[in-house]
Amino acid sequence: MSSSGLRSVGRAAIVSRHPSTLKHVAQALAVANLSSRQAIGPSFLPRSARGEFELVLLDLDIDPATSPPELCAQVGAACKDTPIVVLAGVNARHRLVQSLAHPDVVCVIPKIGAWSESVTSEAKLEGPDEQALGLALRRRVERSQQPQGPAPYLLTGTPLEERVVGGSNDKDETLATILADAARFGLSDEKVRRIETVADELMLNAVYDAPRDERGKTLHADMDRRTPVVLAAQAQVRVRWGCDGSAFVVSVADRFGALERATVGAHIQRLLDARSPRLGRGGAGGQQRSGVTGGAGLGLVLTYSAANQLALQVSRGRFTEATAVLHVAGSNRAAVARGSALHIYD
Repeated sequence: MSSSGLRSVGRAAIVSRHPSTLKHVAQALAVANLSSRQAIGPSFLPRSARGEFELVLLDLDIDPATSPPELCAQVGAACKDTPIVVLAGVNARHRLVQSLAHPDVVCVIPKIGAWSESVTSEAKLEGPDEQALGLALRRRVERSQQPQGPAPYLLTGTPLEERVVGGSNDKDETLATILADAARFGLSDEKVRRIETVADELMLNAVYDAPRDERGKTLHADMDRRTPVVLAAQAQVRVRWGCDGSAFVVSVADRFGALERATVGAHIQRLLDARSPRLGRGGAGGQQRSGVTGGAGLGLVLTYSAANQLALQVSRGRFTEATAVLHVAGSNRAAVARGSALHIYD
């Protein structure tokens, strides 16, 4: 039991030896009311039964010379079938994406100040953003069965806008409304382009890529995105957004719940291909796939590149909700420098 008298809801294992990282992670675990067991490397983890740990937080900087999938495999061998949350500072952009090759990885988070490609040593790095990590851990522990929308990422009481999108025309009108709302905050053109990218791509995915027939076959995924689509009533899309002056958050929910974790990992790993959109280079504005096919994979890549956090909540056969969080306080350069985190809740 914690000193406050609250009983922890579970245990987490931490694989790290970086003092600043451990400090930030400890604060995040307290937010989620999790107790912890620290190990300085995967070989020091206790062999555990399934469910003994709620999750394992793996700091890739314990061994920058070893590939992330190999480090994840070592953790997975000790803590079988346990979700892995991966943190990185050294070469964070690429090592976090590489870690998604391991099937137990459900979350990748850069350390503060780590998104620059010039970072080659963890000596001056801070840990992860403890508030963002704490929220991610709390969502994982709570295991909500309903779409959460933007509210968890905004100040309490922040007004939210909502639209029901019944097809491609509604999508265009909703996008225009979101951009008009962003304009109220006097955001720079670069920030508005990032908001446009995530809102447009998430709605394109929900309108064209998500709908399926009774046999599970996609209905519109192969269509040119300029082809008008009208969704059946039971396939309509829920779009919510809001801004508290610090973050602009857009959530899009479909009613199919067909997105697979393996599919997400495979798509995001496309960023390692030199021909893909540049990872974290000033956002993905201007790289939309308007007028082309390409499927949800390209949309996820562009959204992840433009957002500071991309949270995917999947309830199999019921809904998929994608939530993009963009930091809009301060300069766009500072926002992009925070990097891109990915959270998968399924």
